[in-house]
Amino acid sequence: MSLISVSALQEGDEFARQFLEARPFRHVVVDGFLDPAFCQSILDEFPRFEDRFALNEMGDVGGKAVRMGVRELAPAYRKLDAFLQTPEFLGYMSKVTGIPDLLYDADYVGGGTHENRDGQSLATHVDFNYHPRTNTHRRLNLIVYLNHEWEETWGGALELHSDPWNATANRKFSVLPLFNRAVIFETNEVSWHGFEEIRLPADRKAISRKSFAIYLYTKERAPAETAPAHATVYVPDGMPQDWSAGRTLDEADINLLRARFIRLRGQLKYLYEREQHDSGQIGILTRAVTEARAAWRLPVQGYVKQDASPQGMWDDGWVSPQLQLSLVPQRTLTGLEIDLIAPAQLAQDQVLTIDIDGQRWEHHVARGSRSTLTLKLKCAAGARIDLRINAAAHFVPAERGESGDNRELAWMLREARAVH
Repeated sequence: MSLISVSALQEGDEFARQFLEARPFRHVVVDGFLDPAFCQSILDEFPRFEDRFALNEMGDVGGKAVRMGVRELAPAYRKLDAFLQTPEFLGYMSKVTGIPDLLYDADYVGGGTHENRDGQSLATHVDFNYHPRTNTHRRLNLIVYLNHEWEETWGGALELHSDPWNATANRKFSVLPLFNRAVIFETNEVSWHGFEEIRLPADRKAISRKSFAIYLYTKERAPAETAPAHATVYVPDGMPQDWSAGRTLDEADINLLRARFIRLRGQLKYLYEREQHDSGQIGILTRAVTEARAAWRLPVQGYVKQDASPQGMWDDGWVSPQLQLSLVPQRTLTGLEIDLIAPAQLAQDQVLTIDIDGQRWEHHVARGSRSTLTLKLKCAAGARIDLRINAAAHFVPAERGESGDNRELAWMLREARAVH
């Protein structure tokens, strides 16, 4: 039995149209998303607020509790978890969003139940873009709200932003977090969202903002939509837009500024510590790569030695516009043969200029074709030869939108042979 309501199922095509046309980025709001009785059951079994589940990214106890262990919560949540894995649910989400082959997240990273208390806010942000364990692409957020009453004056409305870095140009779309209202939105580098501070009236301080969230992934993503991996990126709150010169600050204003400075300093501290950690990891990787490249040798068939790694070539066979290497034949060398490919991505046919100790050759290769470069030599055993190959053309995959590879690639080496 489907846990999605009959009305939501019937309106799938209309929701798909709304999702595609929505601004500031693709999203859709669905009222009555889940079967009403089932939605009530997950509210009835909603877990109590515990400090141990309310640690923020700086490690401090805050006003937001997150329970990612969904299957451990209660029977209604185990039933929900089972449904979220089904082809029916994933197919429905693909139908509404146009994103095929969506993947359920068994870890509920960042998802599960969310409870936000009075005074809590969520700074505008874009989410992390890769799953930390599976390295799949994060594509969709689904949030189902569980609040029977919520007023606009209470704050806490979900806000979707066009450009939170530019207060003048920024445009916002707000959604009240009302019971059984779902928001589905695409996760990308411009899906800025958050909510302002919750300000409950005195007679409603006991309630909280409750919701359930799951994030969906895909194995592949279009290169134009793919970005380097990053954590959640927050935009700190600036000066309130309605403040101007001459304003007399009252206690509430001071408290507002104090809270914003505390959050800002906390974010800066977190970013500093993360940069320290990441820089250390980059240093380790850089040293490992340097050592590996120093030990790598061009794969040459025949009786030759190489006392250093080639310059301008990678171990996947790709060669840059300039290749340099030295060879020491162990037997008399009469020639070199190099099988190569000129990639089809070049803007023109490839021309290679070869120099070996003053001898020069020129080799033409049609782009997208394979060729064998044959060099006639006469070199005694033990004599060092220095080989240089310059290519007239190259391409950069990242500039073509094919991948994030920003190397300059001129040709690909298939095989090299020493002729004795």
